[in-house]
Amino acid sequence: SEATTLVPGETQWLGLRLTPAEHWHTYWKMGGDSGEPSALSDWTVPAGTRLSELQFPAPHWLPFYETDLVNFGYEREVVLPIAITLPADYAEDSVTLSTTAFWNVCEQICIPGEQRLSITLPTATAQRLDAANADYFETARAQLPLLDHDIEQSVVAAGERISLGFKSASGLFEGAVDAFFFPEKRRVLKPGPLRDVTLDASLLQITHGQPRRMLEDLSEVYGVLVLEEADGARRAYDFSSPALEVDEFSLLSAAAAPGAESSGGGLALYVVFAFLGGLILNLMPCVFPVLSMKALSLAKNAGASLHKQRMDGLAYTAGVLFAFLALATVLIVLRAGGERIGWAFQFQQPWFLALIVYIFFMLALSLSGVFEIGTSLMGVGGSLAQKEGYKGSFFTGVLATTVATPCTAPFMGPALGFALTQPWLVAMVVFAALGLGMAAPILLLSYVPGRARLLPKPGSWMETFKQVMAFPLYATVGYLVWVLAGQTTESGSLMVIMGLTVIALAVWWYGRYNAPGASARRKRLGLMGGLIVLVAGGLIGWPQTPSNDDLVWEKWSPSAIQEAQAAGRPVYVDFTARWCATCQTNKKIVFASDEIQQTFRDQNVLMLKGDWTNRDPAITAELARWERSAVPFNLVYRPDQAEPVILPELLTPGIVLDALN
Repeated sequence: SEATTLVPGETQWLGLRLTPAEHWHTYWKMGGDSGEPSALSDWTVPAGTRLSELQFPAPHWLPFYETDLVNFGYEREVVLPIAITLPADYAEDSVTLSTTAFWNVCEQICIPGEQRLSITLPTATAQRLDAANADYFETARAQLPLLDHDIEQSVVAAGERISLGFKSASGLFEGAVDAFFFPEKRRVLKPGPLRDVTLDASLLQITHGQPRRMLEDLSEVYGVLVLEEADGARRAYDFSSPALEVDEFSLLSAAAAPGAESSGGGLALYVVFAFLGGLILNLMPCVFPVLSMKALSLAKNAGASLHKQRMDGLAYTAGVLFAFLALATVLIVLRAGGERIGWAFQFQQPWFLALIVYIFFMLALSLSGVFEIGTSLMGVGGSLAQKEGYKGSFFTGVLATTVATPCTAPFMGPALGFALTQPWLVAMVVFAALGLGMAAPILLLSYVPGRARLLPKPGSWMETFKQVMAFPLYATVGYLVWVLAGQTTESGSLMVIMGLTVIALAVWWYGRYNAPGASARRKRLGLMGGLIVLVAGGLIGWPQTPSNDDLVWEKWSPSAIQEAQAAGRPVYVDFTARWCATCQTNKKIVFASDEIQQTFRDQNVLMLKGDWTNRDPAITAELARWERSAVPFNLVYRPDQAEPVILPELLTPGIVLDALN
């Protein structure tokens, strides 16, 4: 207690003091990637007593060993205050208060604890502070996040990142060298490994990767912002309610000068940011394969007139702008209809990703010389008519934009976030600036008068160059298939690859029967046969939604082990909990391993999970039977042994395979 006496009718303070051993930690009210908060429950107090929730001082960012998991908590002593108000008419000379405290304390293993606590204090008409405890409460209050501040919070999701922006008109970020945002909910951000911080006196932006199954509604991102100074001093600010009632918006949209209209003076800044972001986008790996195709087009046009070269650059720019504006319009319309989506939303659809895979694959085969129909589409046919060449340049711009959307370049995040909160016309201006920035290098090259002198004259080298340019496309196909594998099932990934094989057969068929000099009948056979096989390839390779049921964990029970042993079946038991960081590490490193999953299938292993996330007396008793009081705890029961193999806390695939074999 902060005081040696309690005064009926007055609000006073109690505190739960937690002192972990060295290298161990307890948890904030949201534990991060794992962990459960400390709590007080089952109070015994006089009737009419009012109690607040536990107050949590600002937490610390606690990376878990050499993983990308991060815990939110306290590695040192901490006091969690709680306010109490006795009824004003309480007439006894003393009062006894009792509660059950619950906590988790973790290092490589996690140990949940609970204890019944009580305190008896005299009542009085005036409060008297306890000198021995005053420092605890003073320190705790100094560490509590401040509610009274002028910081405006903003959130934007773009590509695979989420950016949290903060603006302070009074310069509250002055002197800070680092910043952390601790959300009160999971599925808001992925704490590691990406964390990028941009700071000045009035603006702050923190960027993280997006978590799997990110929250659909980002309008209520509560949490605590912690600023750290060079000398280790910390300041914390509480965001218990959304600063602005919108879904997703950017740092800079909240950072406009006071009184400035968002579509006025602020718009010019976002247009500049969008142009710079589009310019840098050309250096992103998403765009390189398509730019290699455009480089081939520029080489082909080396001997053309300056007018044709400029028109070709304008056609490419028109394709980029068309694609940016079309994608942005669809995105804005869907969001207006209630969809919680962000930029690059189309790549979250397996069918769209598969379509891009097939298009790139056919373009690569065309560049390799398997068939020639794609040359006009890519704008690389030197002998084709001007009109067809311009169409090809336009299509190349569309394709470059479509595959560029998964990449987010610097300056793009604030511009995208601003655009998505503005009226359609203002948003289109920003997206047009983004497209112009991306198209600028090609457009500029097409207007350079002396460019032709820098390139070799057209000749047979162009065929070799064309075939070499196919390989970046093949590499992109491989990468996109890998991305698709994360959106579909294992068997679905195989069918996509088989679909590519059939599509290769289709375009080979078409090219084989449409060789120069072929008869009209032969060309019709090639066209019809190629189309039929192409459709078959698309149907075979249609992606499937993952079922996540390849390996099934059953609930642990002693009877399940006995039945499996009687049947001569190996058993793997995993005592785990969501709040256990080591458990989550084992899950990512071991149980997600293809080799482990295949071994479990081959040996028909019965997989039992003892989930200790919530208190379970049966699991507690089982752990005690093996002289354990913490998780993770893993056992392997082999058919040829009566006693199980006890595994260490930190697992590797090799450790598990050795135990099974």
